[in-house]
Amino acid sequence: MRWRLLTSCLVSLCCLVSLCFSGGAAWALEESEFYTQGTALFKKQEYLQAFESFAKAVQMQPDNADAAYYLAVTLHHLGHLDKAKEQYKFVVDNFPGTAAAQQATSILRQLSVAKQAESAALPRETWVKYERRGNSIEVDGLVNNRPVKFDFDTGAERCLLTPVQLKQLGMPMPTGSPSGYGAGIGQSKPIPVWHLNVDLKVGRIERRNFPVLVSSVPMDFPLLGQDFYRDFEYSIDSASKTISFRQHCIGSTAVVKKAAPALTVDSAGHYIFNVPFVKEGNSLIVSALINGKNVPMVFDTGAVFCLFSKSEASQAGISIDTRRPAFSISGLSGQTMAQVGIVSGIKLGPIERHNFAIGISDQANTAKPLLGQDFVGDWNYTIDNQQQVIRFTKGLQ
Repeated sequence: MRWRLLTSCLVSLCCLVSLCFSGGAAWALEESEFYTQGTALFKKQEYLQAFESFAKAVQMQPDNADAAYYLAVTLHHLGHLDKAKEQYKFVVDNFPGTAAAQQATSILRQLSVAKQAESAALPRETWVKYERRGNSIEVDGLVNNRPVKFDFDTGAERCLLTPVQLKQLGMPMPTGSPSGYGAGIGQSKPIPVWHLNVDLKVGRIERRNFPVLVSSVPMDFPLLGQDFYRDFEYSIDSASKTISFRQHCIGSTAVVKKAAPALTVDSAGHYIFNVPFVKEGNSLIVSALINGKNVPMVFDTGAVFCLFSKSEASQAGISIDTRRPAFSISGLSGQTMAQVGIVSGIKLGPIERHNFAIGISDQANTAKPLLGQDFVGDWNYTIDNQQQVIRFTKGLQ
């Protein structure tokens, strides 16, 4: 068995902040020196180190509008656009009338215009064929007009390539300091991650000058993460082996979300089972019923199997089956071993499995258990990010 853990490779602001405040000796510096250090590092394009200095400056001097602004700009350069937008808005809201707030307002306006232009260029609807490699979903795409096969992964927030894949595409490895660090199966030490802008196309969805991550991790195929198809509701049809995309309404007024009924029927008379989810970052968190207990899990098309840590398994009433041998699982950092656990009953919406085998490992580096594709089986499903539901229908035979 192979396990492709693809959810923990991506850098989050929380990880970066934890790096910033892990040191001790640096705190002896005067408060203003953190800002001075940050600007010097920023000019050298050492953005990760600059982020650390600006983050310390903001904590030590919360009224420093320029430090707060440069924290946003640094995040922007590191490719963390969503976090940068949040920080720009923080500057606008908390430092009105300052030059920093005016500049942050201008950047937010430019980003909004660019977003509208990009959305207008996207297709309203499209679809792509996919292939199964075990339980993984593989789709064809283009990077800088060169053909690439991608791993379609709802558990990955960002798109990711390796140096080997860059070489195959005739592209150089990014230079300079990394954009951040990730972690994965088989290794506890952080893995440096860089970002790089490429032209990326899958089906009729095309994004130019699009930021992707680059890291030396053992992956057969690049990851196609959520940020690439963020503007779309998508459906996976196991019978026709297609993924259909439908763009969210652009510029529509906000609608108060109503809870979707658990069961509906479409125009063709097919039953549709609606399973709610919540977002943590870009991860989809569903509540699965395991041995009679509600357990939050990450719904992840990049996970081949369901995977728990030992403590998560214990809390869910899952014990290790000592009669079965441990097996190797592989992910972004290499390989490690997992033990087998047997779940008496696991249920999500219409899908229910009994005496179901899962993996148990403390080397997963995931915040919550993963709900893998072996559980989903041949069910078709649609991810509706606006209503925050997964719509399951049974694959036609």
